[in-house]
Amino acid sequence: MSTPTAQEFVTALRRIEDDGDIDAMVALFGEDAVLTSPTEHVTQVGPDGARRFWTAYRHSFQSVRSRFHAVLESERRVILEWTSRCRTAAGVDTTYAGVSTIETREGRIVRFTAYFDPARLHAHVPVAASTGIRVPLADVAREAPDVPI
Repeated sequence: MSTPTAQEFVTALRRIEDDGDIDAMVALFGEDAVLTSPTEHVTQVGPDGARRFWTAYRHSFQSVRSRFHAVLESERRVILEWTSRCRTAAGVDTTYAGVSTIETREGRIVRFTAYFDPARLHAHVPVAASTGIRVPLADVAREAPDVPI
């Protein structure tokens, strides 16, 4: 298998955001992959961890659409700068921005890290540290102002 490209990652992300289909994304991750983000309280590992990570991501939103402003790609690394407009699971419309880094080896993603300000997503709390799955907490949700682009 060739190394996953930024375009393959974005295509898989679109399937998650549009249809809730995480299979194409999970297929990009290797057995030893590590996934982290500011809202994940547990580091997710391997394809099963990728499935938990991306399922939690999609369940965090009623709707979400990411736009990519800059993409840097080399043989083993991808850096994506993005802005996501979303309606949280609690029904709060917001926008948040960040950067995701991807490292690949032997045709699979072995490291995915998302960097963003989690304060932009007030409507999420962890359910169980063992799963990292989040659920909406409507009574703490607040609308955040749009991020200037």
